[in-house]
Amino acid sequence: MRLSGLVFAACALHDCLSVYTYSPEKCDKFVKALHLCCYEMYKKDGKDASSTACPMQSVVERWLKRHADVDPRG
Repeated sequence: MRLSGLVFAACALHDCLSVYTYSPEKCDKFVKALHLCCYEMYKKDGKDASSTACPMQSVVERWLKRHADVDPRG
């Protein structure tokens, strides 16, 4: 189930970036949703977890700290 959540988040981000090629900031909520899915994966499965849709755990955690103001619900 988690994997399908990651795939959905990655596909939603891809679709958004395809539409807003020259305004990627319009896709911030999709970027955050993907990072939140990745964060949950690392929290559940530990530092050895991996997915081609996710950056390294330290990158995910740093991104979430720097973008706490982005609401993934829109």
